[in-house]
Amino acid sequence: MPEVIIQPKGIEIDVEEGETIFDAARRLGYRWPTVCGGIGDCSTCFMTVIEGAEHLSAITRYEQEGIDRLDIAENKDAVRLACQARVTDTVVVNKRGVRKIESNNESQ
Repeated sequence: MPEVIIQPKGIEIDVEEGETIFDAARRLGYRWPTVCGGIGDCSTCFMTVIEGAEHLSAITRYEQEGIDRLDIAENKDAVRLACQARVTDTVVVNKRGVRKIESNNESQ
């Protein structure tokens, strides 16, 4: 099963076949910063690929439009949207703000 390592925290998530990085993180109980909820409209889920870019799905025109909207000066060629990128093998990315979702079921 493909794996994504999310820096700087070193979070490791397994991604199922055909699943986006964003959806895998959410399925495993992680919050990935986004405004649109993972449909590709806001580009907030952007990440920088550190290693394994060749193990990501090809950038679609829709994803490229989202990346082009970002105001990023450095490493723009390494930027992908987590809600659009699918993984075939191990990838290391950098995305601040990814964290485990805390459960508040104690009061129920």
